[in-house]
Amino acid sequence: MRSGGNDEQESDVPAFRRQAMAMFRRASGLLLPLLTALAAFPVSGWRLALSWLAAMLVVAAAQQHWRPASSRESRAAAALSWISNGGHSAAAFYLVALHTGAAQTFGVTLMGLVLFQTLARDYAHPRRLALNLVPPVLAVAIAQFGAAGGLLVGHQPLMLFTLFASPVAAFGLLRTVQDDLTDKRRRLDAAVLQAEAAAEAKSDFLANMSHEIRTPLTGIIGFSDLLNRMPDLPPTAVTYVSRIASSGQTLLAVVNDILDFSKLETGHVELDPLPFEVGPFFEDTLAIVATQAAAKGLTTRLDIDDDVPPVLDADGSRLRQVMLNLLGNAIKFTAQGSVVVTVAHDAATNRLCVTVSDTGCGVPADKVGRLFHRFSQADSSVTRNHGGTGLGLSICKALVELMGGEISVASAVGEGSCFTFWVASPPAELREMEPVVAVRREPAARSSRILVVDDLDINRELVRTLLEATGYSVEEAAGGVEAVAAARARPFDLILMDLQMPGMDGFTAARAIRNDASPNSGTPIIALSANVLPEHAAAGAAAGMNGHIGKPINIAELTSVVAAWIDTGPDEALRAGGLWAARFNS
Repeated sequence: MRSGGNDEQESDVPAFRRQAMAMFRRASGLLLPLLTALAAFPVSGWRLALSWLAAMLVVAAAQQHWRPASSRESRAAAALSWISNGGHSAAAFYLVALHTGAAQTFGVTLMGLVLFQTLARDYAHPRRLALNLVPPVLAVAIAQFGAAGGLLVGHQPLMLFTLFASPVAAFGLLRTVQDDLTDKRRRLDAAVLQAEAAAEAKSDFLANMSHEIRTPLTGIIGFSDLLNRMPDLPPTAVTYVSRIASSGQTLLAVVNDILDFSKLETGHVELDPLPFEVGPFFEDTLAIVATQAAAKGLTTRLDIDDDVPPVLDADGSRLRQVMLNLLGNAIKFTAQGSVVVTVAHDAATNRLCVTVSDTGCGVPADKVGRLFHRFSQADSSVTRNHGGTGLGLSICKALVELMGGEISVASAVGEGSCFTFWVASPPAELREMEPVVAVRREPAARSSRILVVDDLDINRELVRTLLEATGYSVEEAAGGVEAVAAARARPFDLILMDLQMPGMDGFTAARAIRNDASPNSGTPIIALSANVLPEHAAAGAAAGMNGHIGKPINIAELTSVVAAWIDTGPDEALRAGGLWAARFNS
């Protein structure tokens, strides 16, 4: 059974309904003039009916295709609405005042329809409502006073009460409907504000949760990695360290899934399509999970159709994220057999089609529909036996659709599952990259001084241990105030700055260092933080930081980024890709 995802399949039905309702509204805008002309034709003749119909159809068509984008266009749209009301009100007056029987009945119905349509459309805008009510109210008033004159001439004064009771009752009804609609609109606006506040609170909670979980994981993963590198560890200790590291990485994967889903849900994920070599890309991706598959005795195979272009254009990082999720699931739920990746390309539609099939346990037919539901799994035993957040396939679906594609699954119990997705990916050519010249310094340059700023002792100890083992000189600061003081006192070659600290945070400290007349106003500042959401990138860039290393710290990443900024210099570091813009967006 597999982890699930967002309920996107069910959202197709509301989308279809919305389209159908929009088409119905457009059709009804043209239908009312047509019905009115047909109703008036027997008593007005075809010339008058067709002339009125032609004028109203022109106005209705203009209203349907108008797209207000400026105050002038908005005034024009309001004028068209007023003309439409006036035309229908004139037709209703003509049928009510000059005719009897069925024509008069239809005229009364038309007048009521115009009033209710105007109220329903403009109830939230009193001025517009009053303006658009002028034609129908004026038509009713003229018809009523004309009828009153007829009653007086006919010596039926008591019937005046009956005559004027109708508009009074109608006015009361319209007023009640307006109050009800206004109240519902007020409650809807309040609900929207509440939902926006809840979304903001959720975002803040996820950011804090991510920071609070990643911070202790930094110590768990970092020190277990250091311990694992120590020689002559007893076999039992090696096993225990491996279990600690594996558990830490599992917990980190859970946090990343939740954050990825949150970013996708709020639209914070942007694509960065670039040309990539198809063969090496999929070979490298499959190699990442090959060890995991081999440990379970599974075989892996990659089949690429001969007609697949050697280079395609797509967001490789997002494509790999989808692939690793599907491959991880395939290996997780397959006890024996194989996992096969098939790659094809449709030249007519410029679609890259990828299939990940396995010989695993499969999914019952009645559970397949739940696979892409968020926080859902096909069976509750999945969590107990395999773990997972229930977000993996949801993230895959969201990413595939973000890349303009679709994902589907076919599965049978005991036979395995086959996940197929396609994304928009036209053929491309590799861009020629400028060669990066590695500027190497003498070993003596390794005496470069680095300032590590973090409010937690364990994190500073970990970074100090890693960097001093590489030959750097490290000085520590337990907060933003200490960091600013140290930056004023002596020059550093690099500053590693935590972002979330009590008192003066990393953003404020970076601004102070940049704006201070100190020897470090131009020193590279790299964020070293568990804050990894996109808004932190914007805040860090605004504060003058040059890059970012996320927590938990990856030893290879830390040493390579530090070496890029100190040993090769800023220009080579920038070109080497150790920058956060791409990192935060990934």
